Amino acid sequence: MRKVFRVALSFVRERPTRLMLTSLATIAATCIVVWVASGYDMLLKNFDIYSDLVLGRYELAVAPIDLNGETVIPAEVLSDLRSDTSVAAADPFWGEMLKVRPLLSLKNEKTESSLTDAPPASPDDNSSSPPDQASQRRPVSMILATDSHEPPFDMHAGHWLDPSRLNSRETVVRADVARIWGLKTGDSVSIGDGDQTEPFQVIGIVDAPTIIGPGGEAAIQIITPGSGEFFVSTAAAEKLFAKQAEISMIGVALQPDADLTRFRFGWGPRLSRYSTPVQFQESIDIEEALDESASAQNVLIQSYAATGIAILIAMLVIFSTLSMGITERVRQYAILRAIGFTRFEVGSLIACEGLLLAAIGFVGGILLGQLLLWMSVRASGGLLHHGSSVGPFSLLLAAFATFGGAFLASLIPIWQVTRVKPIDAMAPRPQLAGLQTAPWKTVGLGLILICINPLLVFLFPPGETRGMTATLVIGFTSMAVGFVLLSPGIVILVDRWGSPVLARLCGLDPKLLRSQITNHLWRTVGAAISIAIGMGLYIGILVWGFTMLEAFIPGPWAPDALIAFRALEIPPEEAAALAAVPGIDPERCEPIVVEQPRLLNDLTNSAERASVTRQDNVVIVGIDPEGAFLGERPLFDLEWVAGSPESAVPLLQQGNACVVPDHFLKETGLATGDQFTLVPPENPDQPIKYTIAGAVRLPGWHWQTKLTGFRSRTHRAAALVFASYESVAQDFNKPVASYVWFNYASNQANPDQILEAAQTQLQVPAIAANDDPLASSEGARGLRMMPVEDIRAITRGAASRWIWMLSQIPLITILIAGFGVLNVIIVSVRSRRWEMGVLRSLGITSWSLVLVVLAEGLLIGIVAGLISFGFGMMAGWCGAGIAQYFSFFGGLHPDLSVPWFAILSGLAGMLVFSILIAVWPAVSVGKKRPLTLLQQGRGTI
Repeated sequence: MRKVFRVALSFVRERPTRLMLTSLATIAATCIVVWVASGYDMLLKNFDIYSDLVLGRYELAVAPIDLNGETVIPAEVLSDLRSDTSVAAADPFWGEMLKVRPLLSLKNEKTESSLTDAPPASPDDNSSSPPDQASQRRPVSMILATDSHEPPFDMHAGHWLDPSRLNSRETVVRADVARIWGLKTGDSVSIGDGDQTEPFQVIGIVDAPTIIGPGGEAAIQIITPGSGEFFVSTAAAEKLFAKQAEISMIGVALQPDADLTRFRFGWGPRLSRYSTPVQFQESIDIEEALDESASAQNVLIQSYAATGIAILIAMLVIFSTLSMGITERVRQYAILRAIGFTRFEVGSLIACEGLLLAAIGFVGGILLGQLLLWMSVRASGGLLHHGSSVGPFSLLLAAFATFGGAFLASLIPIWQVTRVKPIDAMAPRPQLAGLQTAPWKTVGLGLILICINPLLVFLFPPGETRGMTATLVIGFTSMAVGFVLLSPGIVILVDRWGSPVLARLCGLDPKLLRSQITNHLWRTVGAAISIAIGMGLYIGILVWGFTMLEAFIPGPWAPDALIAFRALEIPPEEAAALAAVPGIDPERCEPIVVEQPRLLNDLTNSAERASVTRQDNVVIVGIDPEGAFLGERPLFDLEWVAGSPESAVPLLQQGNACVVPDHFLKETGLATGDQFTLVPPENPDQPIKYTIAGAVRLPGWHWQTKLTGFRSRTHRAAALVFASYESVAQDFNKPVASYVWFNYASNQANPDQILEAAQTQLQVPAIAANDDPLASSEGARGLRMMPVEDIRAITRGAASRWIWMLSQIPLITILIAGFGVLNVIIVSVRSRRWEMGVLRSLGITSWSLVLVVLAEGLLIGIVAGLISFGFGMMAGWCGAGIAQYFSFFGGLHPDLSVPWFAILSGLAGMLVFSILIAVWPAVSVGKKRPLTLLQQGRGTI
């Protein structure tokens, strides 16, 4: 095999430009994999920032719903949780805020003597740290009492509490507190105030993360395992707090095989039935910490997707290189066969070439990826505290991409070269140059395969639990293969119909462009597909993303604006009087009350698979039915899909009837006239039944309720439901109005002036506007104005940034594929040098030859554009359709939305890029003299 490897190495070195371009393409493709996969590695390494943010070893935490100051969890909640077979551990925590002061270490006489000479500490001094650090400490600290036998976080030093030691005065300190106060195991602290002060010895330091938010340390104002600064046993806490033990929070750890979503939503309705209703903690910070696992999963999926893209790019680029080498070296391979090389050895030559190209790409990609990661860590300012390195996961995916792509790329060239016979040294095999006519059977098969995906998605949709993977694999694989098989027909059509038009536009003889891209049909197909991969994914992401986005943009049904009463008690009659404020349409202004109750029964099967429409609660809005739905100019401009305003309003006025969105009927299987039961959060023992009086379309209700603060109990809801004001106010104990919903009196209405007038009328302060409607209102008291156009702009802006982030890798792959296209054009120009020399000798100008080469690049770009446009539109359409059955954001079934400007801009940019790719070979051939071109000859080996 040594001679085979030496010959393969000489073949690779024969064309240094081709080697450079192929290597750059494979290096770049590998670097994409390394970058994305290493991002996943770094996310896992830094995941403790999020996953351990507040919950530690617990997947969930249970806390009371604060009703009238009640913050104690009933003991039966703990026993019920412990009896659940899915629960591995349910540990109670009792939290109180007390003063803490570090005492002198019993083992450090030097410290004692030095502190003896120090000025006496003030009574409120609770820190022996330097002034700049001590000033950051609060006057009191969170003391958490627990009987857990295991620490909620990893131990940094020492050991955890022993609950069996009833009279022990031992404590475990959070690591950041110990670091700032200079505490070590064996030191002592004083906990308590006045006569209740007790000394405690530090027996351990727990490595809990510091919770830091916009408000500084301990920004999360609820009790969690992460909020504890000092941990003591429950027995010691009873003496310290001078009262019987209570339960402030329960940490819940699940069995390894337990389904978190199923458990969480299965327990949701049960938690509200206790004497003191409890809930899984719903702080946005905790919810985001739990959702980080989904973010990590998304990055993992992106890693696999990037690997798949890199495999395709490496395969197409290496395939083009190997295929071009076979075409140019047919006689050389025949001579090798004649002097004794076997078919296996000749095939091994191709395999070795592919292996060498893959090795160069792999090593170069790893080095370049490591360099980029190092630069990103340097630029992060210490945010990535674990640093960066190319881990085993990244190496595995990178190797799979490059060597897997090289393996696939070598299969057809190996088969081609093994068919070469010694006699072929006398005459090259014309069939190796590619097909000259359209393979119509292949094109027909491609069309059939393309139709499979939409049939599976829209006519034969998969079930909720079965058939999803099969539909995805079969549908999208058949569609991708179909477009590959359709590509030769597209090349021939572009050559037949596009070449003459382009020749006339460039002022060239149409014969100069005839058959330029069909002489080597499959080579052109490979070059076009390599570009079309990135552009097709880019278009698919845009179509899919903006189609899904339409379901979250508040539609025309939403009134123009809403005024929220934050921490204000505004009677409904005073709220209704705001209709007289200048700028508000007095006929379309209604006060509302809002609550977010749970469903008594899990009608949406949220425990099976949660989504934006499959939750265990709804948002119910109380409003005057007649002003909201009836008349020529109702407040809501609704499209009714079941029932009508005339039939629904009388039922709503009678009480305990509601109007629901159409998707709620699909998810629950209910119909108009059916009933469902809601559990009032403040009165869970008296559930209330509501009758469905009608169903309407409410596109964008989800973000409408999120950014207006309608979802006050939890950050997810299954539906936005309308009922009469009196029903909601009475059933859910809402004596005062929550909001005023209204339309503008004219298009020239000024929201700031309306808010100022409302403030003057009600004699209450106003809350300043902010880009985030929720950010400036939390904890504030006053009026808050929220125009629906601001909600739409925020939603579009956030989604557009996210869609653009997803589009970056496909756009980068277009640049990488440009190396492969450049290779194809260079080889095409090299193979026609003699012909171009003849044309120059006959009077064709060098500028005309430059235009011919540029036109060839443009023709390849047009072919790639047609392929990518068809694939992207189909993939985006089918992707949005299949997402309704498995995506968390599915279930709303939006109409197809095509961002034409972004798509056409991308296609135009790709065509310009195709022309730029051809500039180098075009200028190169344009500078050569006719004699130089003729010296290439027609019979060169």
